[in-house]
Amino acid sequence: MGQVTDMLTRLRNAKARGASRTSVMTLIVDAMTEDEARRSAVAMRALGTHHPARLITVRPKIDSERVGVDARVALWDAGSDGQHITFDEIDLSVNGEAAFHLDSIIEPLTLPDLPVVVWYPGKLPARSESLLSCAATLVVDTKEAGDQRTFAGLLELTRTQTVVDLSWARLRPWRELLAALFDGPAYLPFASHVTSIEVEGKAAPRHLLAGWLVSRLGTPRSAVHLRDALHVSVRLSSRREGRTGRFSVIRRADERLVRATVGIEDGPSHSELLALPDDSLAWSLARALTHLDRDPVWEDAVSAAVVLDS
Repeated sequence: MGQVTDMLTRLRNAKARGASRTSVMTLIVDAMTEDEARRSAVAMRALGTHHPARLITVRPKIDSERVGVDARVALWDAGSDGQHITFDEIDLSVNGEAAFHLDSIIEPLTLPDLPVVVWYPGKLPARSESLLSCAATLVVDTKEAGDQRTFAGLLELTRTQTVVDLSWARLRPWRELLAALFDGPAYLPFASHVTSIEVEGKAAPRHLLAGWLVSRLGTPRSAVHLRDALHVSVRLSSRREGRTGRFSVIRRADERLVRATVGIEDGPSHSELLALPDDSLAWSLARALTHLDRDPVWEDAVSAAVVLDS
């Protein structure tokens, strides 16, 4: 690790005069595959000056017959408009038994007095993983981690770690539009009388969104109906004083739009149309890195998702 830091120093000294090294955190990526490592690095480079960080990609290879660490070091330019800003990128292949001691390997490379964020782009970490002791915050992606069975392990992690979920960031347009449908005296009373919740989508996102609704509305789990689909859609039915209210936020398969509608039986109706933001990994990562504190609403959604049926 001393050789790695020496190489970083030499690279920075070789940079053109006036270039500034800038970092707001140490971001460690625990990549299980070469593809995860590549996609994570591309996403971080795309963030440019918004979230400059020392990026450390770790690829543990426990089954390797070799023991030791192979390292690649680079400096990347993140500046624009005449600014010359650089940030560090370190790629580590950790072979054999050394992969059981990632915390000791990483510690000399973390930047002092800055938060350490550990990102798991695929799997969820086991509570015994050594990197957890380094992390101020964990970044996960429940959509990539698996189906609804991952939520039980995720709930255990939240008892000891601050966790941020990229899938939760991507679901924000649905959550905001659905909440907005209940604005106003004509619609708000129906929020406490929801009789049916229908959520479509991939396994983890649909469970997460349904868990959020159950935890916010107090609707019985028996009223929740989940179905597999390419994109997320939500439909709520509510019954109050003899009238039915229907609330929906739907994305059609061929559109990058979300349609939000509400209609009250023998009453008012309303609709909105929202263009979805960029759904790239860089976009959701940027949203997550902007909010690295605990999110009790997300934790409540995870807790509720654990007990939802498929």
